[in-house]
Amino acid sequence: MKGLTQILCILFLFGVSCKTVENTKSSVQTLNYKQQKAFEKVFFEASKQKLLNNKEKASTLYTEALNLHPLCHTCMYELSALNFEQKKYFLALEFAQKAVQNNTKYNQWYFDLVANSYKKIGMFEQSAMVYSDMVELSPYERSNYLKSASAYSQVRSYDKAILMLRKMQNQFGIEHASSMQLESIFSFMGETEKAIEVLEEISNFHPDKTGYLGRLSDIYIRDKQDDRAIATLKKIIEIDSTSGKANFALYMLYIAKDDKLSSYYLKKVMSCDDISLEVKLQAISPFLKIIKTNNQKKKELMELSEIVLENYPSRAEVYFFISDMHVVSDDFKSARFSMRQALQRDPVSFTIWKKILFLDEQLFDYKQQLKDVNSALELFPNVAKLYHVKSKALNQLSEYEKVLKIAEEGLFIAIDKEDKIDLMIAKGQAYMYLGKDEKASQLIESVLSIDPNHVSALNTYSRLLINQDSQLNKAEEFIEKALVIEPHNAELLATKATIWFRKKDTDMALELLEKAISINPKNVKYFVQKKLIYEFLGDEANAEKMKIKIKNLYEE
Repeated sequence: MKGLTQILCILFLFGVSCKTVENTKSSVQTLNYKQQKAFEKVFFEASKQKLLNNKEKASTLYTEALNLHPLCHTCMYELSALNFEQKKYFLALEFAQKAVQNNTKYNQWYFDLVANSYKKIGMFEQSAMVYSDMVELSPYERSNYLKSASAYSQVRSYDKAILMLRKMQNQFGIEHASSMQLESIFSFMGETEKAIEVLEEISNFHPDKTGYLGRLSDIYIRDKQDDRAIATLKKIIEIDSTSGKANFALYMLYIAKDDKLSSYYLKKVMSCDDISLEVKLQAISPFLKIIKTNNQKKKELMELSEIVLENYPSRAEVYFFISDMHVVSDDFKSARFSMRQALQRDPVSFTIWKKILFLDEQLFDYKQQLKDVNSALELFPNVAKLYHVKSKALNQLSEYEKVLKIAEEGLFIAIDKEDKIDLMIAKGQAYMYLGKDEKASQLIESVLSIDPNHVSALNTYSRLLINQDSQLNKAEEFIEKALVIEPHNAELLATKATIWFRKKDTDMALELLEKAISINPKNVKYFVQKKLIYEFLGDEANAEKMKIKIKNLYEE
């Protein structure tokens, strides 16, 4: 009780010295019948107001009751609790201390309020000392040991915190709460071996509980004790073969050690329920970067994705991932099929619609793109980007008058500058295809005045100048500027090829088209350009090859 006596004798900011428990336990106030009745009337009304949540009224009445019965520790406790709720922690502490002093028996709630009030005003050591006294007074109450240790930890009195937790273990044996707090303290102090000892101790005491083994494996991994971590993780799997966390940790540990074992454990992870789909997809996403050059990893990724699909057949994210896998392999048709399956599971996802529209374009399937963008616009009529997609599709389908109408609708709702620019370019291209070069030039020049380095605008303006044979050099200037920004843009290379063809330099034109085709081998337009050049040269054999290639691409 020495610590308690010290706490209760602290001189407060109020300038009032508190009485000790020893000084007050013999002070018992008795009330006569009339006094008792008057007190009870006020006390019960105060309790009623407290239940009605009339805190100020309750506080006034408890104070009145305390005046009628100055040694009523219950009134003191209630006043302390009301002040604590109102964040008046110094007053709460004063009344809680008085409640402890004036009660002849140990009351956990009174002591707890003293300790919590100390904590709220930042006096953690005093709070810890109160809990220590509570341990002495009620040694079978587990929470007091933990609260005391926690309070000591907050003032970095780790030795005292550790002693309190060891005391708890002496009383209750090796158990969860004290072990976990000990491990946290030792880890924070950098005493890794001691933290490991604590976890090994509780793991040995509870050999079938995988949670302790998991925490032990984590600390082994942090301490770079990979062999001990692996052995511990394998113990977990012996107990529970479906532990995704253990299998995932083994996968990570074996990545740099054994590719086969790493793959084995990753495969097991895909079937485990305690690992989320998001984490599983993140784990296999790095494979996407290498499957184009590594057939073994491509085969492995296919197997992994099949397992994920089998376990999550209703999740759109899985089909989205499989679509990405096909995109990396340039299989846009399969990619689009997967995205349509994703759409069945989440028909209002803009991300899915956006990806489908992108794949339509990669497949040069503008008729389907037009159908898809119309469906998307029914769901998202205020998304300006969709009007741009529709304008582009209509341009490709030679529906130029419709482009002007759709682009104008998009411009009416567009807020973002980039959306406005894209729609202006689409409108300018439609004017160009309609032979209205002056209107087209005005629009594209407006875009370039806003963004002089806009690649699509530079390309469109170059094509407008190509239509005027006398402007070929100027057209080349614009396309060269665009190529500096995007040197591997196949469309820009094809435009430059057109310029050289108009200049009668067919060799340079064919060379540029070969580069464009190497970048985008499925674009029919580039083969049509080559066919025209071969026909111009009278090279019937190569012109015929181009016709066959064009036919095959259309059939695909």
